[in-house]
Amino acid sequence: MKINIYQINHDRDDKRLMFFGLDEVQKLTGSKMVKAEIYDKIFSGDVDCPSLEGIFHKFNYDHPEGYTGRSLSVSDVVEIVESNNTEKGFYYCDSFGFKKISFEPEKAQDTVGKNPITVLYFQVGKLPKTVSINSSLEAMQQLVGGYIEEYMPFEDEVAIICNEEGKVNRLPLNRAVYDEHSKEMIEIIADDFFIAYAPIELETFKSLPKDLEKKYSEKFKYPERFYKQNGQIKAYPVKPKEHDVER
Repeated sequence: MKINIYQINHDRDDKRLMFFGLDEVQKLTGSKMVKAEIYDKIFSGDVDCPSLEGIFHKFNYDHPEGYTGRSLSVSDVVEIVESNNTEKGFYYCDSFGFKKISFEPEKAQDTVGKNPITVLYFQVGKLPKTVSINSSLEAMQQLVGGYIEEYMPFEDEVAIICNEEGKVNRLPLNRAVYDEHSKEMIEIIADDFFIAYAPIELETFKSLPKDLEKKYSEKFKYPERFYKQNGQIKAYPVKPKEHDVER
């Protein structure tokens, strides 16, 4: 059986449809058509499965080698490309079983083979969150909203990736960077940014190890507000309101 799997991309999921059943999605969107624009194609290949239920089991308990998506769940879409047992088409993984749907795959983003990495993402006014992104330049630019700039002020092999024109374009200030020894403010990052693992010997970013993920999540936990005092820029942390906290 040859299949493709599509999963909702959190950053394009403006109506927060991820993990919702098909009936709920259709009520929220007012359409029978599932919005392919918010999906990423995350797998394409042959699997030894006799049915859709077999696919569900495999992609929950026996992931194929090299598979980087999350376990198959409600709101995912399975495309049957070739099969002797199941009719070709698109199937929505519903709360119970699968339902055949209309789907426009050309509107989804193809991420197959683009080596996703896990990074810490810091949005203005929000707590940090862990996200998985493609390691392509385009994906990183999309996350920060413009051309990227790499900044490595720490002793750890991690990099802050931010919008290089954030300050020039007077985008909202996000968080300050402090000297690890003197604790003095040495930089302010404007707009959204992320932190990735950046081993010196490599020319690419990698997934952030769990210990560093925890360290920098605490280090930059709260957004900051900035003000001038006696000619100096100061900052104080602000706890986001409940409706601004990512769940």
